[in-house]
Amino acid sequence: MRKNSFLAAICIFLLFSFVGARRSLVGHWKVAYGNKHTGEMVCHSNGHFEATFKGETWKVGGEYKSDGATVSISDSSCGFGYWAKYRTNWFSDDSVSFSVIEDSCSGRKSDGDGAVLVRMKK
Repeated sequence: MRKNSFLAAICIFLLFSFVGARRSLVGHWKVAYGNKHTGEMVCHSNGHFEATFKGETWKVGGEYKSDGATVSISDSSCGFGYWAKYRTNWFSDDSVSFSVIEDSCSGRKSDGDGAVLVRMKK
């Protein structure tokens, strides 16, 4: 019995050792958008974000939802009723890239597909 308990504890430890930390978009990011523009993005813990573009005075705001490696986005530039899906590819806890899964808004798609975010240090 003791041997089985020890073996079960080892199995549980190994299982959780290989599960990565849940990565979060919450924070301030430098962004290289997919269409070669640059800017910044702030993602809030309440699911809202705001993006700016270097050399531009306008901003884009909206909502995001994370579900594993998929992020869904709805924003002011495309209309809040049009949600897009992007796959995240995390390089580290502080850098991630996006690739389009589904997006019917061509402007957002050109910005989002291939975008790379790097977390800004305080």
